[in-house]
Amino acid sequence: MSERINFHWPKAVLKETSQLNIHLTIMHLAHHDEHEVSIETLSTPPIHVSPAPLLRRVTAGLVDSVIVTIVWLVLTGKFNSSIFAIAGGASSPAMLIYLGIVTFVYYFVLEWFFASTVGKFVLKLQVVGKDGDPCTLSASLKRNILRVVDWLPFFYLIGAIAILSSHDRQRVGDRIAATIVTKAPEKDINPPPAPFLFH
Repeated sequence: MSERINFHWPKAVLKETSQLNIHLTIMHLAHHDEHEVSIETLSTPPIHVSPAPLLRRVTAGLVDSVIVTIVWLVLTGKFNSSIFAIAGGASSPAMLIYLGIVTFVYYFVLEWFFASTVGKFVLKLQVVGKDGDPCTLSASLKRNILRVVDWLPFFYLIGAIAILSSHDRQRVGDRIAATIVTKAPEKDINPPPAPFLFH
């Protein structure tokens, strides 16, 4: 199955490329939890973007959760405590507030500056806008403020339902921020020569 979507580009881009033709082809793979987005222009080769498979996205989330938990324990002085002491302390409102702040700052800052967290980087994923550009400050702020909604009522249940019901695998935060978690593009080891170079 394929869909054709027309993009409206900024005037500045259209001035530089007066004959720019862009089309977006989405091919859904029936037996795989992924589809491919191809953006083609007259001046550059097609850009291929694949929305993140669920397993890879969940694995990245687990890596990030471990990192956030370690940072939280270090900042609250509980890193060397026993499991029982940690479990008891985690039930206090103050500890939960600290955890929420650490989680928000971790995801917000990394996705704003790098469009990726440590877990996403390891699993070769990134957060992009609907236009394919890296995650912006505004988008990162929206998607991470709403992370608490995705978490409800526990362990990202609402987020999981939203992802499974979305064609682009978007949780609530992604839908409001207009972002998509995708595979990071592979580096081209043989890029085409610039058109202005003489041979």
